[in-house]
Amino acid sequence: MINGKMFDWEDVSIGLPHGVALLIKDISYDDELEVDPAYGKGNKAVGYGTGNYKASGKMSILREEYDKFIDYAKSTGKALYRLPPFPITCSYANDGEPVSTDVLRGCKISKRSWKAAQGSKELTVDLDFTITDSIESNGLKAI
Repeated sequence: MINGKMFDWEDVSIGLPHGVALLIKDISYDDELEVDPAYGKGNKAVGYGTGNYKASGKMSILREEYDKFIDYAKSTGKALYRLPPFPITCSYANDGEPVSTDVLRGCKISKRSWKAAQGSKELTVDLDFTITDSIESNGLKAI
């Protein structure tokens, strides 16, 4: 942080398979690893076991950005839901500071939602995606 400047939307750069997304409204993603306590004698856990790791996300993009993504999909010769897993990169940077990057590895589109309404100044498409690999933050793998 320099002079109290925190990251804001202007500091975010999102990389999709067709290039840097300029017409993106928002992106969110999360991951989790199931962790269950193991019990023996007494009422406190004596250890734990781990289960499945899962990660997912969603983004809202303007229709024009969606059309670029569709053009990319067409160029592969695959249907949208048949695209091979692809990375999404989310980089955060303030002037004079190192770039912080999350890489969402193995993304597959799982749902699309279109929004248009009377009086809208822009049309958006929501894309939900499953992350089939993992989320890597500044080179640190989740699992």
